[in-house]
Amino acid sequence: MNEQQLERRKPDIGTDMEKAIFLILMLTVIIITGCSKDLITMMSEDTRSDVFQETSGCAPIPSGYAKLTIASSLKTHKPGIYPYGSKIKGTPDYVLLVNMDGQKMIVKGDLRKEKHEQEGLADPETGEGIRYSFKKAVLLKAGPHKLFVALPEERAVVELELTLKEGTTNTLRLEPMYRSAGNHGSGVKSSSSFMGGIVGFWAYLNGSRV
Repeated sequence: MNEQQLERRKPDIGTDMEKAIFLILMLTVIIITGCSKDLITMMSEDTRSDVFQETSGCAPIPSGYAKLTIASSLKTHKPGIYPYGSKIKGTPDYVLLVNMDGQKMIVKGDLRKEKHEQEGLADPETGEGIRYSFKKAVLLKAGPHKLFVALPEERAVVELELTLKEGTTNTLRLEPMYRSAGNHGSGVKSSSSFMGGIVGFWAYLNGSRV
């Protein structure tokens, strides 16, 4: 066998390595997505009904209880811009799923069209889309609680453990983490954009990261 034949038989290490890395990444995404889907399905079921009750902004806090307001402001693309994409994004059916200690709640958002001018070099909300404002206040017993919040359409999930003191008024603010979308129609390339969807949340309780 001559040198040219030996050279042709050498494995393409770079290509094989790239393929292996790509397959590992794809499997990781599939596993995470599948786990999120299963978790959302499980948390969509009520197992209790005595954990919390919805309240208005001015209602007094009963003895032994605390008040928690869950709020989030986020952005999606307009409905129907992708022929094979989500039919729910940009519509009132795009909702938050909340589950506290086994009791669930569906939170619908107030939505409006928004054309946001670029602020900074990597502003993920630059462009024209739909702004959602989610807000819901509940009363629940003071003490520790397990909280699950998800955007079922995105399979974006956050799980938290909160301890609320008796008589306190608390705000849990959820800030979206947007996926990468490259050039998202504004002419500016960004590391992340609302056009790519939401992968998760940053959570802040009374202004502090949790």
